[in-house]
Amino acid sequence: MDTYTIAEASRLVGTSRGKLYQALRAGHLQGAPDDGPGQGLRVTREALRTAGFPVPGPVAPDPARDTSPDTPREPDTPGPTAEESVTRAPQSTAPERALIASLERALEQARERELRLLDLLADLTRQRSAPQAPPAPGAPLPAGVPAAAVRPPARPPLTGLRQQIVEVVRQHPEGIAPRDVRTLLAVDHEVRATMKGMVRSGILTRRAAGRYVVAPEGAGL
Repeated sequence: MDTYTIAEASRLVGTSRGKLYQALRAGHLQGAPDDGPGQGLRVTREALRTAGFPVPGPVAPDPARDTSPDTPREPDTPGPTAEESVTRAPQSTAPERALIASLERALEQARERELRLLDLLADLTRQRSAPQAPPAPGAPLPAGVPAAAVRPPARPPLTGLRQQIVEVVRQHPEGIAPRDVRTLLAVDHEVRATMKGMVRSGILTRRAAGRYVVAPEGAGL
């Protein structure tokens, strides 16, 4: 099986030795220690092809070149030994690890800022949605608040049926059911929906067991 030094392999596949050492450190390229005096690394043609390097086909031997074992081989530039490669690997990845740690800290800080902003937004939303209690009677108004802003909204005028319902309900301070109101008024249509609308308008108040009374604000109606 053909084996090559790193220098020979770089010329064979047309790339730099640095890329071959990088592939060795990453584990993409498999190499073996050289038994020669340089103690470098040697790689096979198949290992280069497996690592994705463009390996040309085998070249016929050149008769003019003596390839006998007795012919001294031209010394190649000695590359790092296997021990040196293992030693240099952590040093080359140290800046990358520092960058990754810095990015992780920045991401964590961004998440903390996002959580604080979400909490602040939730507090503002709750404050805006919370109903504002009207000031007590006779209490001074806050500075800058006009008197019209704290006046209760005017109620819609009562129609004939609503006025009749209020008069009947006022006569029953303990509460009265809609069916009884319908019987007392002697009307044909259902009054339950009308009384529910009067509750929403603040004219009536619904008690337990479906009985209605006149709301305190509507006592003067």
